[in-house]
Amino acid sequence: MSLGAIMPHLSSKCRRFLAGDGVTTPDFTLVALAGVFEGMSFDARAAKKQAPALGEAFGIAKNLDEYQHRICTLVPSLPDSDPAKIRLQKYRIGIIAAFAKLAVLARTGDAAEWSRHARLLLEEASNAYVASGSGQKPHTADVSGVFLFLGLSEAAVDRALAAMYGTGPRD
Repeated sequence: MSLGAIMPHLSSKCRRFLAGDGVTTPDFTLVALAGVFEGMSFDARAAKKQAPALGEAFGIAKNLDEYQHRICTLVPSLPDSDPAKIRLQKYRIGIIAAFAKLAVLARTGDAAEWSRHARLLLEEASNAYVASGSGQKPHTADVSGVFLFLGLSEAAVDRALAAMYGTGPRD
């Protein structure tokens, strides 16, 4: 999975990545995203018994999916010059990369570290989304460690978004 594989999906039709979230449904079903991650589906209850860390991961994934969808539907209404648009897209890239990483880790049940990083990403995406509606600048935490865990360079993400929107790098 690479940043180059994710970028085209920022302009595509908004959709949810989970067909079953493993929290409100008995299954955890991740719908494939071409070139980024493969689809997968399994019995969430059995998976949580085998690897308890997956229970927390499923809850975080459910919320990440909600926020990536909200961001996707909001972003077209924001001007390209709005720093909130770039910030939201940055978090959406992180969320897509988080799903790609989870698609690999869920097969092994080793999701504790993923959950720690994904929770921070969720908090930042949520804060940025809420702030964009209120016109306030959100408090931003250092997410460079999250991006590194997900296999992306935060600086490369900033450069790609600056090129996409014709702006300088934003924080």
